[in-house]
Amino acid sequence: MKNKISLFLVSIALGFAMSASVSAANSGAGGFGQTFCELPSGEKVFVPSHQCKLLSGKGNPADF
Repeated sequence: MKNKISLFLVSIALGFAMSASVSAANSGAGGFGQTFCELPSGEKVFVPSHQCKLLSGKGNPADF
């Protein structure tokens, strides 16, 4: 039981460390080509730039 809890806590810590390294940069866009995208409906989402184009959204021109 103790080993399972330790493994779970290590997994959570590694997951947090990995996700923190993928977060956006200061410019409003960031890792892996992601951008803030405004969809035609007015909804704002944080998606990869190619997906923003596919959804007919408007994003930061520097990200495309």
